Amino acid sequence: MPSARILIVEDERQTVDTLRDLFEQHGYETEVALNKQVALTILQERSMDIAIVSTSVQDSSGGDILHEIRKLNAKMPIIMISEQKSKRIESSSIKAGAKIFLLKPLDYVFVLQTIENLLEARFATAIQKKLRHTRKVRNKFHSRY
Repeated sequence: MPSARILIVEDERQTVDTLRDLFEQHGYETEVALNKQVALTILQERSMDIAIVSTSVQDSSGGDILHEIRKLNAKMPIIMISEQKSKRIESSSIKAGAKIFLLKPLDYVFVLQTIENLLEARFATAIQKKLRHTRKVRNKFHSRY
């Protein structure tokens, strides 16, 4: 699988450091945003493959950040992380487009496996689309000649 870029939107330094170290040890590139504005700037300037967003980041809710990310990239998988066990927050996050909702303290082995599964699915979908397009072009070409 190609190297992937992961955006971490979190203001808790220990969580940021642990996630960044974990992902970089496994060959992923990471970008860190300690607030909403930095996250949106990163997404406007760089192509990211997946985002991990805390439900509370400085002066913004994770839900607000999720909505803004969706405006910029409707298909990027997003994992929401929270210290609060709340069905309301979990439900609203999933309805707003988060793929996964995880509670802190994070099980980092599970987080890594989840990232790998989401990226594998995303890249497989992209490859399938490319193959379908190639078949269409090839069929169009063969039908002409």
